[in-house]
Amino acid sequence: MNDNFSDIGNRLSDLGWRVVRSEDQDALSLPQECEERYHWLPGEVIAFLKSFDLVLSADEKAWFTTCKYLRGDIDSAFAWNQWEKLSLSSAEADGDAEWKESIRAFWDEHFPLLLSVKSGYAYIAIRKDLTIVQGSEPEFEGTAPVANDFSHFLALVAEQDSSMDPLI
Repeated sequence: MNDNFSDIGNRLSDLGWRVVRSEDQDALSLPQECEERYHWLPGEVIAFLKSFDLVLSADEKAWFTTCKYLRGDIDSAFAWNQWEKLSLSSAEADGDAEWKESIRAFWDEHFPLLLSVKSGYAYIAIRKDLTIVQGSEPEFEGTAPVANDFSHFLALVAEQDSSMDPLI
């Protein structure tokens, strides 16, 4: 396991998170849908997703989207793209095809790294330009920057930075 990821796993464990490291990272892969849609994800992010089977907050209200979670191998009430599905459902109910297309286009450029139900439905995503952003209901497609890059984001999580409070 990448030392940086081992450190973040240990830190989260110390903070009460349930962290299950992957036994065979080489055997894991992103689901084909994710590989095709998010072909722009950097290797560092994919390596992180493969490093853990489960990363779940102590209160079980926030979790990382690991490869096993993305593939549906982790039991959860929420799909990895649940917030996109909720937005699409709203657009469908409204009968607005243009809105549906804009939602899909948004999520094509935002890969959800972490989902949260701590203070309503929220997420942290890596944007196609590799900036880390957060969003929440009711307008999931409205985001605010969290970190300049993935490494900075992991450092904020490890420090339990107060900017993360509403999510984790």
